[in-house]
Amino acid sequence: MNHTLNEIIKIKNQWFSQHVDVDFPTKESLLGRALFLSDANNRTSYQLKVLPNINSEYAEDGIFKVDFHRLTVIFSLLQSQRWGSSTDQAFVVEFLSQIIFSPPCDLYVGFLQGEPAAAAVVTKYGNSLLVSDIVTTSSNHESFLSTLLNHSSLAIEKYSDIYIEPHRI
Repeated sequence: MNHTLNEIIKIKNQWFSQHVDVDFPTKESLLGRALFLSDANNRTSYQLKVLPNINSEYAEDGIFKVDFHRLTVIFSLLQSQRWGSSTDQAFVVEFLSQIIFSPPCDLYVGFLQGEPAAAAVVTKYGNSLLVSDIVTTSSNHESFLSTLLNHSSLAIEKYSDIYIEPHRI
């Protein structure tokens, strides 16, 4: 793994962790953080060489940058589906619901036919961009990823290095 990729992953994980670094975090949010970060440390990433073509399953206007609490909850619920235990899912939701919107990470959710169907994290670091924590309700996350990468809010042309951290479900 190259230095830039290591650094951007470290930044993303620190960004997530800081949201429960408060005086009195709940036990559940700390357990959720431990689950989330343990999972994050077991992933591999790759550098994207060619920008994928937009797949028509997701429309750009069906993908939203999370900027208010209700979308944070939707993001959290989608992310929690990565864990099989309902107890673990509740801990992860408690942890992720603490997120306060701030650079360098942006959260995104995707909807299909009006229903929450996908989520991802976009971390920006210099000329590099990492798309991680990709979760979809279908088995094919490529459709969501292709539309997200071409989303006008990302201004992808500003980044010379794009990394993908796929997730297994």
